[in-house]
Amino acid sequence: MENKSILEREISPFTQLGAVLALCVTFMAFSSLFPKNQYGATNDIMPWVILCGMILFFALCNSILSFSATNNNKYWLHSIISFAILLVVGGLIAWASSGVSIYEAGSVRWLYFVMTFGYLVFLSIVNLIKFLLQLVQKEDQKLRGE
Repeated sequence: MENKSILEREISPFTQLGAVLALCVTFMAFSSLFPKNQYGATNDIMPWVILCGMILFFALCNSILSFSATNNNKYWLHSIISFAILLVVGGLIAWASSGVSIYEAGSVRWLYFVMTFGYLVFLSIVNLIKFLLQLVQKEDQKLRGE
């Protein structure tokens, strides 16, 4: 096995989705074991809060891991599909574990909206950086006469 950095390996967005959903279910299960605070504001919506954290984690990891993608368009398509699956399946899991819909969970609906656009911004920034790096490498090769 090669000793490659995780940033050099091409990891499918669907593999990332599976890992994040597994973490999400694990954290939701652990949070249900803790005693509930009688006056806590997030008692009923804790699975939704955990899901929002996992969405942000997926957005960051997926954007960073896109640097190693060989086919950017395919990676983008799979990333957006896996993000949509995360929103839907994660929402269903949070709804099933909490009994509270997204409309009853207060600001979670807005967090979904903000994180969706934030994810698209992350992917766009990474794509711009990757484009600029390729441009600089081409110019460097021209200067060296390669």
